[in-house]
Amino acid sequence: MIKVIHVDDEKHFLDLTKEILAFYDKELNIETFTSPRKVIENVLTSEPDLVLSDYRMPEMNGIELTKQLRKYSKVPVILYSGSEKERIAEEAFEAGVEDYIKKSYDVTHYLFLLKRIKNAVDSYRIKKQFNQELTAQV
Repeated sequence: MIKVIHVDDEKHFLDLTKEILAFYDKELNIETFTSPRKVIENVLTSEPDLVLSDYRMPEMNGIELTKQLRKYSKVPVILYSGSEKERIAEEAFEAGVEDYIKKSYDVTHYLFLLKRIKNAVDSYRIKKQFNQELTAQV
């Protein structure tokens, strides 16, 4: 099971993305939020495998959310944005996102997104396991 938190201020987009990704992979457990502040609270208590975040939101943007999360967690963040501005992507990677993906409504796009989510989660889990084994050896 892969636990994903998806935050976007557009509820219809959250619902659509959740429905399509769940159709393609029954192992995904996607919890949706329209508030980045609620995401921070949730990450601290629930330890998701990944946060999928919109860029432009009223309370804070996805880069600011990532910076806040990095104070407490190493959970991978994928910035999922409608913007194609290279500056935003650069800032996102500097803030600590794992990936930057441009939003699209094309069905094949969701297969691409699903693959990137799985890759980021696999990498996160491997690093986490490695760090636990190192700690146990000390």
